[in-house]
Parts: sequence; structure tokens; C-alpha cells
Amino acid sequence: MPTDAKETRPAGDAGSACELHSMHLRFVRLLPLVLITFVAGHPTRCEGRVPPLRVGLLVHRERVAFSGGAGLKVYAGRGRRLPPLSAPAGETWQARREGREIVVSDSRGAEVARARRRLRILPAAGGTVTILDVPGHWDKRTTRAYRGMIEIRTDRSGGLTVVNIVDIETYLRGVVPSEMPANYPLEALKAQAVAARGQALIKAGRHRRQGFDLCATQHCQVYGGATSEDPRTDRAVAETRGEVLTYHGRLADTLYSSTCGGHTANNEDYWPDQRPVPYLRGVPDFEPEDGVDLSFPLAGDQLKRYLKYAPRVNCYQSRYAASDKIRWWETVKRAEMKRRLAEALGDFGDLLDLRVAGRADCGMVEKLAVIGSRKLVTVEGGRRIRSLLGLQSATFAIESYRERPSDLPVVFVIYGAGWGHQVGMCQVGAAGLADKGWDYRRILEKYYQGCVVVKRY
Repeated sequence: MPTDAKETRPAGDAGSACELHSMHLRFVRLLPLVLITFVAGHPTRCEGRVPPLRVGLLVHRERVAFSGGAGLKVYAGRGRRLPPLSAPAGETWQARREGREIVVSDSRGAEVARARRRLRILPAAGGTVTILDVPGHWDKRTTRAYRGMIEIRTDRSGGLTVVNIVDIETYLRGVVPSEMPANYPLEALKAQAVAARGQALIKAGRHRRQGFDLCATQHCQVYGGATSEDPRTDRAVAETRGEVLTYHGRLADTLYSSTCGGHTANNEDYWPDQRPVPYLRGVPDFEPEDGVDLSFPLAGDQLKRYLKYAPRVNCYQSRYAASDKIRWWETVKRAEMKRRLAEALGDFGDLLDLRVAGRADCGMVEKLAVIGSRKLVTVEGGRRIRSLLGLQSATFAIESYRERPSDLPVVFVIYGAGWGHQVGMCQVGAAGLADKGWDYRRILEKYYQGCVVVKRY
């Protein structure tokens, strides 16, 4: 993990104040343009400049605790009206909401400043700002360090919102190792960096009403800040600096998920309310030379074997994925299944059976028939079906088990393939391809067919 730099600056240093003022002005000038042009697929988005991002770390908090290993400058005033406060290295300060103001207390609990609506925190050069009690990511760490500027602002809920203001390349240093393990092959990490850069640009602005561009969770992309950084993923970001995927000159929506299981999905298979996207087409996760005896769409015994026993596809990689991400199964008693379904679907009577009523070419379930004693309910779309049943993916089969043929089911056995929405790049599949010698451009062009890698800045 990176460590905070040991350089500090004297309290009230005019140079650091000018640095913050200049930095803030740059963000203020750029941000409106960035937000205006962050419309999915805009052909000139981010060309020629490294765009800044506002990443929401915390919302609706009563208190926020922060510190800096190399000391911090805390700006409670606007512009140059008030000199910054200096938080000593290693000391934990706290901000709390009081009316429209933010009250800042030092490590002894003594009030040191009040800010009107907004507080800015800047680390020493090369350092970071540590925020305590952050929701845990995959690594479960709840104390995290961040590069760039931290802004604490009042929100409409009566609490505080914490925003990290960084350029997109710094942001990616905290995203790539949070979305793909740093021990994956370098070419897979580079493919992830390009895909994540595209996702940041496509999704930026979705939280503008909350005062930031992107959240730090799976809803946007998992962002772990400097705490998540790793030299290998830093290299992947640096070696793909400014690169994105485009389709016919327009920025591509580079969706990705963990493990496809053998075949990726069309975007409308999972999200039926979406129009088909030409580069988000399902593709086999194997090559002709691999000798995999599968021809999609699958049916009958071949489909059953595929869902139960993983073929040697690119994402069949025990080095990179747990076996239960590649193939999985679950046994659910009828009473428990009825409870799950009734919470979302309402009263359909007694649960008589559960059957797959429609399946996409990739194997994903598109329609699920819930057969009740009062009515039949058909659930459509991979996303809704997966959420309804609480499954790892929407590519599965269901078998009902009864004591006698005339009886109601005792249990349902569900078995399936993959983990995630299975649209776009298969991350574990990318690792498998990298091990075969594929470079990141070729990996990306496989999963996003018709797209090309271009350098925007």
C-alpha cells in the first residue's frame, strides 16, 4: 500500500493557498463542461484533456472523521478570505453538521473552525487524506486514504456528504484493483483499465443531484482510493493512459462482469427494457482452436450438461476464480421459495411449480413462470429474475423434486453458470486470454465486437 509523503508546509503558507485556489478554479471551469458533455456516446467527450471527477464517498453523515499522515490543510473559508488551518500529521479531526454550518473540531474535541456549507481538505504534496468509517468494499477496510481534494458539504437531508475530487487517471488507480484482483495478468489489467475508463466517462453525472458525478460502489464502479492501489494496476492504468473504446467514433459503454461461465449475454437479455447495443452482443468465451464441443443455443441434455459441468472455456480458471463462480447450485425448500417470490410478486396462492419459460441464445433465462394456485405470474428479464431468486447469475436451470408425482414440490434445485450480469467483458475470461498470450486490445475487441481502442488525451 502507498504511504503518505512526509513533506509538510507551514500553517497559512500563501503558496499552498494559491495552489488550492488554482486547483479549485480549474475544477470549477472544467466541471460544468464535463457534466454537460457527459451524455452517453458523445463523440468528442474528453478529447484533449484529463477530466476531473467528483466521487461521492459518504452521504447523509452526522459526523465525518479525517486525518492525514503528512498533515492536512483545511479550508473553511471561500477563496482567500480565510487562511487554511493546519491539521498536524497523524491527528484525527472531525466535522459535524450544525444548522447550515460545518463545525470542525481537533483531536481534543476543541472547535477550531466553522464553514458555511462546504469544507475543503487538501493533503500535503504527494500525500493523502484518510477518511474513517467508510463502507467496506471487497477488502472490508473501513478506513481509507484518498488522493486529491476532499470536500465535505451539507446536504438536504440535514447531514454531510463527502466528495473526493480527483482526475480520472488517479481515480482509476483506485478502481482497477477494486474491480479486478491485482494478481491477474498485466494484459487483463490493462483491458480492465480501458473498460473502467469508459465506464467512468459514460456514467459520470448520474449522481449530479447529490453533488457528485459518481459513487464509490458497484452502482458506478467500486473505488477504493489510494488504499486499494497496487503497483501492477498502477502500471496498467499508466500504460493505457487516455485510452477508451469507441464504436463508429462514439464512446462505447464498456460494461463488464466477473465470470460469464462460457458465453456472454446480449445487453437486452439481462435488461429487456434496453435497445440492443451492437457491440454488447453475446460471444462464446472460447476460440475455435480450443476444441470446445458447444454450439449455442443449447437445448436438452446438452444445456443441462453445460450448466452442471463447466467446459474448458476462457473463464474456467481456478487460478483467478473460485469454482462456485464458474458453476454453482442451490437447494431451496418450497416454503422458502414461496416467501421469496410473494414478497416481490404479491399473492399468487400456493406455489405449485417454478419453470423456465424462455431462454436467450447464450443460456440466460429471459422468462420465468411462477405457477400459483390462484394465478400464473411470468417474470421477464435476466436482471429481475436473478434478483427475484437471489442468484449469482441469470443463467440457470430449475428442477423440482416431489415425494410422489402428484405432490407439490418439496424442494427446488437450481444450478447455473457464471457470476454477474454476463454482459460485455468477462473479467476472468480476460485473464484466461491474457495467459494465452492475447494483448489487451485483442481482448477488448473480442468482448466488444466492432469497437476499437483510441487515445483521447
